[in-house]
Amino acid sequence: MNRRNFLKTIGLGAAALATPGCMNTGQAPRSNAGRKLPNIVFVMADDMGYGDVGCYNPQSKIPTPNMDRLSKEGVRFTDAHSPSAVCSPTRYGVLTGRYCWRTRLKRGVLNGFSKPLISRDRMTVAELLKKHGYRTACIGKWHLGVGWQSRDGGPVYSPKDAPRIDFTKPVTDGPNQHGFDYSFITAACSTVDSPYVFIENGRGTAEPTATMERKDSVARFGSRPGPMVPGWSNENVDPTYVEKTKAFLRRHQQRHKDRPFFIYLLLSAPHAPWLPPDFVKGRSSEGPRGDLVALVDWCVGELVDTLDRMNL
Repeated sequence: MNRRNFLKTIGLGAAALATPGCMNTGQAPRSNAGRKLPNIVFVMADDMGYGDVGCYNPQSKIPTPNMDRLSKEGVRFTDAHSPSAVCSPTRYGVLTGRYCWRTRLKRGVLNGFSKPLISRDRMTVAELLKKHGYRTACIGKWHLGVGWQSRDGGPVYSPKDAPRIDFTKPVTDGPNQHGFDYSFITAACSTVDSPYVFIENGRGTAEPTATMERKDSVARFGSRPGPMVPGWSNENVDPTYVEKTKAFLRRHQQRHKDRPFFIYLLLSAPHAPWLPPDFVKGRSSEGPRGDLVALVDWCVGELVDTLDRMNL
């Protein structure tokens, strides 16, 4: 969809909460121009299959009641195509509306220390929406490169440069430089790639002075070694993202309730390593990966319930 058609669509006043393939419609707030504009919550799951969700596959062994509810109440998409079905290209395309292979990234994905992929002069959907009065938030797995600062002033472009990074300094290029008012992210795969540290509004929430050494994944690969915040919990990554999203919504209602919002929520589940938190273990008949799909559904349910309580 090009920018003109996107603006035409949101100008119709149909609010949407979108999960992978499911959309819900409802009332929207008024913009500062007096027009009704939709609040937008875009939820991206990581490595989730078409047949994992019940609304697409009645034989799925994974309970997904919250996404099924959205499908029943809204719109379900059944014909989709991707030029690259992995992390970085998908995120680049969603944010810019542009094929990722038009950048330097012709194949594969970035790592947690890669040079930023989105150029500063490339408009993102967040920048577009801000021009129309939106408050914007990016929460979750960024995976498009950030500008780490080193202790010696030299460039940081690969994992081997990690010992030279000054994690107390802000990143110089991240979501806040590409149209987001608020961000709470990891640089790459939240549970697989270092550095294992949350970055809030461009600053690490703690210094990664420990090293990831977990090898308890039943997947083909687990968490790769690298800098880690002491006490880091792969199982708690997505629940943390959900809590940060709820906090953004509460602040928005307190300070900016007359403005529409755009939330770009990038969950880690059900990507490897398959380490579900205790409260979803055993929910599916598909083992720990299926339990992580159930975790995605739990996240969606938490957001829908929060929006309902706030009458949004």
